[in-house]
Amino acid sequence: MRQQDVMQRREFLKKAGVGSVMLASFPAFAELAQAASPQTNFHFVAISQASTIGGVAHWIGMSGDGKVTPGSVVGGGTFNHFDQNSPLPRTIFATGNWKAKELLSFDLIGTWGSFAAGIVEMGIHLVPAGGSPIPATLKMVCNLGFANLFNPGEAEGYTLTVPGAPFGPFVPFVPALGLTLFTTVNEQRD
Repeated sequence: MRQQDVMQRREFLKKAGVGSVMLASFPAFAELAQAASPQTNFHFVAISQASTIGGVAHWIGMSGDGKVTPGSVVGGGTFNHFDQNSPLPRTIFATGNWKAKELLSFDLIGTWGSFAAGIVEMGIHLVPAGGSPIPATLKMVCNLGFANLFNPGEAEGYTLTVPGAPFGPFVPFVPALGLTLFTTVNEQRD
């Protein structure tokens, strides 16, 4: 940033009634804002399965990262929809990325250190390579068995529902084929 820009910004803040006390304490205001808006992070890489139709076993591998606050979700990742019954290398029907579009629900069951158990459900867009966005619903479940934190009746992993898909929703394997993890610690800069 140029020195002239810095000087103009300081003059503006002085005229607006914001003095050097505010400027000196800005890191404290940033920490207060973060504390007022808690954030849970999600990370996952797993495979889920849908129905087998006409000998085609519809499986999907997904990965992703993002964050959930009480009123929003941000995140995205990649996917491969493939036929598990096809010879190696498996036939891929669609590959691409996905992006979170809206938070539908979030339930934090509990925390253990920097890990958390809970369920997040979001509206997403699947964006196949060379294709148009496809609306879908992604529900991720994180259970922490080693901390005795479980979502009753919910299997670890993710469920992906694509409206109108003839093979139905992709559901997690039991036991899970992959990992879903929620975390609560966020970077704190010096």
